[in-house]
Amino acid sequence: MNTNKINFQNIPVQAGIISNIINVDILSHNCFQKLDDLISSDQGVASLVLRVVNSALYSRGNKVATIPLAISLLGYSVLRSLALLAFSRSFFSHTKNAQFRLHIWQHSLLTAIASQNICQLLGNDKLADEAFIAGLLHDTGKVLMFTHNPVLYGQVLDLVLEKNCASAEAELRFFGFDHYQTGLEAVKEWKLPVRFNNYMGEDLNRQGSVIHADETLLSLMAANYLVKASGTGAKPNPEYDVKIAALQSFGLNAEVSEELLKDQFIESLMENEIYKLCANI
Repeated sequence: MNTNKINFQNIPVQAGIISNIINVDILSHNCFQKLDDLISSDQGVASLVLRVVNSALYSRGNKVATIPLAISLLGYSVLRSLALLAFSRSFFSHTKNAQFRLHIWQHSLLTAIASQNICQLLGNDKLADEAFIAGLLHDTGKVLMFTHNPVLYGQVLDLVLEKNCASAEAELRFFGFDHYQTGLEAVKEWKLPVRFNNYMGEDLNRQGSVIHADETLLSLMAANYLVKASGTGAKPNPEYDVKIAALQSFGLNAEVSEELLKDQFIESLMENEIYKLCANI
């Protein structure tokens, strides 16, 4: 079996809208109008965006009742992240598989929030929303494989969680291809920017790699590892020395690594307003 057996044309329409949102030209004169049209094209998505905009995380004290007002208050980058969050959430809402929701959806959501926080911790607020989007979409290949064959992917998850097997290894065993290959195909099919190859088509668990100058990717790798180590997306890893060595192998210094391994970091992700609103579909 190979990735061309996944029919990308049968993926829900949201996938095309995700591509359109990511590719909106922020410098174009009609940027906000395009984003408004895309968000407003789905009532459920528009509703969730407005809920998040009016949450404690973003609220400016006055009720925001329209998408144009939300865009004018928060700007393109934040609204792009919220719109992609809403579309991604709707992507997962069609399954009642509790294991899939926890280890793929909640893992993706926690990774997005963690990646954003880490990027800010590294002092790069300008890339924080891109880091959030990278975390949200990094396991898109797994979502597509599950959509293609839920029963077979359920067996992949069983093997990953019971035997502590790498996802790609289990996927190759059952499908003959892995989520990295599928993610790369999605980047191509949806005409996403080339940088998404790194988010969706590369092994984020690799260690001992060259220190990344790309702080978005570095934040994503660290976030993905931390969330998995906490037990969401993989078997938990309680070994402090192993975790700090892994974080430093990605390119984080000792001070940042120690900060991220404090219990409060993972706890803060679950207290995040976005997580509370979106974790349980």
